[in-house]
Amino acid sequence: MAKPVAPRGSARERVLQAALELFIEHSIGGTSMQMIADRLGVSKPAVYYQFRSRDDIVVALVEPMFDDIVRIIRIAEAMPTQQGSRDVTLSGVVELAVRYRRLTFLFYDRAMEHAVRARDDFMAVGDTAAAILQGPEPDATARVITTALLSGTFTAAADPKLEDISDEELHEILLTTARRLIEPLG
Repeated sequence: MAKPVAPRGSARERVLQAALELFIEHSIGGTSMQMIADRLGVSKPAVYYQFRSRDDIVVALVEPMFDDIVRIIRIAEAMPTQQGSRDVTLSGVVELAVRYRRLTFLFYDRAMEHAVRARDDFMAVGDTAAAILQGPEPDATARVITTALLSGTFTAAADPKLEDISDEELHEILLTTARRLIEPLG
């Protein structure tokens, strides 16, 4: 009888899942490749076979979220009005914050910031989303509101003290709050 073969990519996904759990427990900087290997019960070279570095794991974890943000921006930019673009971006940001609430916790880790800032395409996505929310020629008020809205939305979604709130309820509360916050911008 033939030995069952694991589906392609399952080892990579297992590494990502173990790394995410360890990053949440110990921070990114506090997690070594050996710790990931130990969590999986494999050798460190087996982890290195999937990813060259811890930063590569971090980037692989956040890439799907950034891909989703890019899709939202494309839709927003296709809207015929500034208000339509802003509405699409706002609802998309809230949706992603809730969908990726376990992952967004890591955005407040210095090592995550380092890995993300190393990717110009990741930085451009955040800048574009902020620009859509701020509108053309943003003043200080628009910039502060947008920063508070983006960081506050992702912080609230990631807050372990709010884990008892369902995704649906959190989404509704965050969207209502974001709309109120951005209201002065038109």
